[in-house]
Amino acid sequence: MTNPSTGSGQAADGATHDTADGENLAAKRYATAAFELAQENDDTDAWLNAVRQIAEFMGDAEVRRVLENTRVSQDPKQRLIEAALSDLPALPLNLARLLVRKNRTALAVDIAEQFGQLLEQQRGVSRARATTAVPLGDAEREALSRRLAQQTGGEVVLETAVDPELLGGVVVQIGDRLIDASTRAKLRALRDNLTRAF
Repeated sequence: MTNPSTGSGQAADGATHDTADGENLAAKRYATAAFELAQENDDTDAWLNAVRQIAEFMGDAEVRRVLENTRVSQDPKQRLIEAALSDLPALPLNLARLLVRKNRTALAVDIAEQFGQLLEQQRGVSRARATTAVPLGDAEREALSRRLAQQTGGEVVLETAVDPELLGGVVVQIGDRLIDASTRAKLRALRDNLTRAF
């Protein structure tokens, strides 16, 4: 239903966010179930390759138009899956079939991402996002990666972003942990200290 105040399909109470959260939870459930099966069969790497292949196929724009079209019946959709993904192992192929049957093929990309994150967690790999005022050079990036690896005690996959408002320094997000060593944060702390001093 269109929200008259916005002219869009988004509800005034932000229902679209609830939908997005629900999709994320659903993708995590599928990924977790697949990961548990992969662990039981000791073939997590094969599963990772398979879910990425499924995601690449189901994420293709033309394929999505077919798989997400409610006017197309299940049989041709399943035949499409069988033809395109026939080289997959039996269990990952069953996942692809299930996504089609449940009309959840739009989750495939998120499932692959979630599966990869579960595998990284199992192997002690952390994902970090470093935001700086200016782009990091290769040497700076390597030095930061090494420092974060020392702090976490494991491998760190580092992503970078630029925010000129930081002025200088770096803000690092690792999971739920935030390390704010930015110039802006230091100036804020100094200002607070000066305020309290008087």
